[in-house]
Amino acid sequence: MGFILLVEDEPGAVALMRRYMENSSMEHKLAVFEKAAEALFYAVKNKVDLFILDIQLLDYRGTELARQLRSMPEYRFTPILFTTELAGEELSAYREIKCYDFLVKPFTEAEFQKTFQAALEMGAQMQKAPEILRIEQKQFLFEYEIRNILYIESFGKKLVIHSEQYGDCEIADQISGYSLSKLLNMVPQNRLLQCHKSYLVNPVHISKIDKANRLLYLKGCKTAVPIGEKYQKAVFEREQP
Repeated sequence: MGFILLVEDEPGAVALMRRYMENSSMEHKLAVFEKAAEALFYAVKNKVDLFILDIQLLDYRGTELARQLRSMPEYRFTPILFTTELAGEELSAYREIKCYDFLVKPFTEAEFQKTFQAALEMGAQMQKAPEILRIEQKQFLFEYEIRNILYIESFGKKLVIHSEQYGDCEIADQISGYSLSKLLNMVPQNRLLQCHKSYLVNPVHISKIDKANRLLYLKGCKTAVPIGEKYQKAVFEREQP
């Protein structure tokens, strides 16, 4: 069960939307915050399926919170609904943040339910789609399903992405202009694991860990990946994806 995050500083508006959501027979838990900073901290620690943000908040604007959320790989495409009394801000929000929709106060329950249900359905459809890592290389755009990436190794200023394609066939693509740390920031948390200063691995493909020799073995991969001393604790105590 996922979460819906409502960020609103007016108690009356919170009570109204809470009642509307309870009438919708939703299967999500609702988390409510008055301040953007508190909501952002919560979103980092929990999986949120839908954001409902008031534009005028106590500490800073809901549009700025939305930009911060959009900078996180796991929320790059998560539906965001804005609520506001200022209808003129609608176009700006659509263009800059790609919010799903806009509710101008005061809105009726019918208006809320129509927008709310559509946003939930969109979010559910997006969750079914595979997570993609997109790499730009001059005139080309490489797309990798994250679940198919085996490991990534660094050679100086170049990286090699080893991925599983078409069954057991392993593909190796050399790319430039990216660092391992940059790639880590481009994927949702825990999808890739740094096991060495020169290697990232996909935890779902780990078949065996040789602690004595500090080596990782991946399913369907003949190459053993080294574990650096600095990273061995994170590897041995890793969370399951």
